[in-house]
Amino acid sequence: MLSMSARSFAIVTALIWAPATCFVPTISVRKSPLFQTTCRTGLVPPRAPVVTFLQVEQSSCNHDLIGQEITSEKKGRRGEQWRKMVENRRNFIIGAAVLFATIGAPSPCSASSILSHIPSPNDLKVALVSILDGLSHSGTKGMVVYTMSFILWTMTFGATTPIETAAGMAFPLQKSIPLSAIGKTCGAFFQYVLAKYLFADYARKKMKGNEWMDKINASFQSHPYRVALIWRFSPLPEFMKNIGPALVPTLRTPYQILAILTHGLPFTVLWSCMGREAAMVARGGQASLLFKRMVTIISGVGLVVSPTLFGMWVKGLGTSTEESDA
Repeated sequence: MLSMSARSFAIVTALIWAPATCFVPTISVRKSPLFQTTCRTGLVPPRAPVVTFLQVEQSSCNHDLIGQEITSEKKGRRGEQWRKMVENRRNFIIGAAVLFATIGAPSPCSASSILSHIPSPNDLKVALVSILDGLSHSGTKGMVVYTMSFILWTMTFGATTPIETAAGMAFPLQKSIPLSAIGKTCGAFFQYVLAKYLFADYARKKMKGNEWMDKINASFQSHPYRVALIWRFSPLPEFMKNIGPALVPTLRTPYQILAILTHGLPFTVLWSCMGREAAMVARGGQASLLFKRMVTIISGVGLVVSPTLFGMWVKGLGTSTEESDA
C-alpha cells in the first residue's frame, strides 16, 4: 500500500501528463491544412499526382544540393570550433608560461647575487694563466698536457687566440710558440681529416647538383693552394675553415696542410708574443715599438685584407654562375 503522500504525487503526475500525452498530437493534426480542408468541405482530398522520372531526378538533385550545403555548413562549424579550441589552448599555454615565469623569476636580490658570481673576462684570463703557469712548472708532462688539451680545444671550440695569448704569458717564447703551433695545426688537421673521410660522402650526396658547390669545386681544382689559403683567411668560424675544404673532392690534403701552416704559424707567433708583452707590462715593463707595429699590421690584415679577398673570390663565383646560366 502506498502512503498518502506517494498516492497524491502519483495522482498529480497523472493529471499533468495525461492531457499532454493525449491531446498534443490531436492539436497538431487539427492545425494542419489537410485536416482543416476536410472538415470545412466534407470532401476527401484528391489523390496525389503521378510523379515522373524527371521530377524524381530533379528532386534527388535538390536533395543532394541541400545535403552538400548541410555538409559544408557542418564542416565550417567544425573548423570554427577547432580554431576556437586551438586559440583557447594557445592562450592557456601563454598564460601558464607567464605564470610560471612570474613564479620562477628571481628576486632583485637573488638576480644581483647570480650576476655577481658570473666571472668577468679578466677573471677567466687570470684563471687560465694560473693553470698554464702550473703546467709550465711541470716540465715535460705539463707541455704534453697543454699540447693535447689545445688539440682538443681546437677541434671542439676553435677559438685559439686567448689560449695562445695565455700560453705566451705562462710559457717562455721558445716553448709557447712550438707548443701552440703543434696544438693548433694538429687540431685543425684532425678536424679536416675526420670531416673528409667520415662525413664528406654523406654531405656530398646532400649537395649533389648544387651549382654553387660545382663552382667551388672547379675553383679549388684550378687554384688549390690559393683558394685553400683564401678560405683559411676568411672571416668564417674555425670549424668552417676546416670542414668546408674537406667537402671538396678535388682538393688534395697536402694543399690544405700547407694552407693551415701558412695561415696558422704567423698568428701563433703574434699571439704568443702578445702574451709575453702582456706579462712584461703586468710586471711593470713597457711594450716594445716593434710589437705595436706588428699588432697594427696584423689587425689591418685580419679586418680589411682577409674579408676583401674572400669577398672578391665569392663574387667571382657568382659571376661565373651567372655567365653559365646565360
